[in-house]
Amino acid sequence: MGSSTIEAAMTIPEGNDSRDVLLRLIRRWPWLLAAACLGGLLGLGISGLLSPVYEAVAVVGVGVDYGRSLPLDEDAMRHALERVREVFLADETLEAVLRADGQAGDEFDDVSKLHDALRLSAIDGGWELGVRSGSAEEAARLANGWASVSLESLQAAAEHAWRAADLQSKWYTAGCKLMPAATPSGTSAWACAVSEQYDPEEALTQIEREAVLSLGILPSMSFAALQEAAPPATALTSSRTLCILSGLLVGIVAGVMAACAVPEKKAKR
Repeated sequence: MGSSTIEAAMTIPEGNDSRDVLLRLIRRWPWLLAAACLGGLLGLGISGLLSPVYEAVAVVGVGVDYGRSLPLDEDAMRHALERVREVFLADETLEAVLRADGQAGDEFDDVSKLHDALRLSAIDGGWELGVRSGSAEEAARLANGWASVSLESLQAAAEHAWRAADLQSKWYTAGCKLMPAATPSGTSAWACAVSEQYDPEEALTQIEREAVLSLGILPSMSFAALQEAAPPATALTSSRTLCILSGLLVGIVAGVMAACAVPEKKAKR
């Protein structure tokens, strides 16, 4: 009996404290509303001081030519697309973009800064290549440059993959065609021979070189430019929204702290 009474006495103050805090917040709801509004306005003001950010998007089509290949299973397709992603984001690709552009300012004076401004998203039938910049024209120019350089790299890699596959096939096959037979007259026969001089040791070196230059791209893959990037008319709104939401949150927290910290005036008797 005594222990239960003690436990009840210990829990009552905690309940009273929580209830008092809740009642104080309810009575002082105008404080919370005012603090939230001030915080939101502060966030809006801060967002107005930030430089606008524009994003331009180009689209590159990536697929498998099933006229030259059997359907790929899910794992094989995932692996093939991952190799394509690596080409898009390779330092060599981005360095070529900056060299070809020649107009990028201090905002993109090295590859790491350009990499931070990129967005690569897989879509149905291809990839979206987005570039963010403080200039709408620069964003569009870099996005188109990124798409162009990537296309060249991917198509070149696919050609090397075809060469590697062709060299491998020569290890095991020879070309055959029907030729007129000497006897009997009017008949034909298959004539099979290697069409060109083929040194296996030299071919092995060539296969290794072509395999490296293929960058892991499948020879049956195809690539095309589907959409050019245009200078965006409006800036991104995500940064402004984030500033306003952050201001609202800070205002609410400050209002709660103030409502709980300021003691209430006792009513005069």
